[in-house]
Amino acid sequence: MAGRIFNSAIFLSLIVISFGCEYPAVPPPGIDYTGEIDTIVDIDGNKYKTVGIGTQIWMAQNLKVTRLNDGTEIPEAAGNEEWRTPRTPKYCWYNNDSVSHQRYYGPLYNFYAVNTGLLCPVGWHVPGKSEWTTLAKYLGGYGKASGKLKDYNGNFWMGPNNCIENNFGFAALPGGVRHDFNGVFYQIGTNGYWWTASNKDEFRAYIVSMQNESMMLNENESRQGDGYSVRCVKDQ
Repeated sequence: MAGRIFNSAIFLSLIVISFGCEYPAVPPPGIDYTGEIDTIVDIDGNKYKTVGIGTQIWMAQNLKVTRLNDGTEIPEAAGNEEWRTPRTPKYCWYNNDSVSHQRYYGPLYNFYAVNTGLLCPVGWHVPGKSEWTTLAKYLGGYGKASGKLKDYNGNFWMGPNNCIENNFGFAALPGGVRHDFNGVFYQIGTNGYWWTASNKDEFRAYIVSMQNESMMLNENESRQGDGYSVRCVKDQ
């Protein structure tokens, strides 16, 4: 009987770890637990909460801007062919639905918008690959990082939303992707993707991603014409 009780306890523990988030009793050291160090405003008037994690200060929300910080309009590309060509800065809303996705997810941008260096508000920038690595290392490595960054207060991530000692205030959301080749949208609710500012070559650049069923922060490369979310980090 004792053996059965012990095994049942292990089984229940695994369920908790696999299908839920553990809430910390005390905020981790060095973290602004409220998720609000200051508030920034972009050129379109959108306001953002920010969060300090380690030595970095990040936006606690996805970028929502539709203009570069010098006032230049970023073309919105709704149609599939319009999204595919030419190789110029563009943004779109998931499923071309700004009503449902503007408030929380923000637009999906291609890398050509990122590569202008003017997408984030002045004093902020799209983080390079090494800056995401710095964040991941502070959180215990790539194998745990998304488990500490994914939002768990809302109902954005489809279950199971695997995570651990949240909340660091980053509130990463599963904004999905738009493909370059055919303009198709998919994976909202299960996958979140963010551009880095680091290009791989003339046609590809690096991204980071999270999945609902995993606690791993993934680093991959993607075609520069694909559409992903953007987070900004404060200049140092």
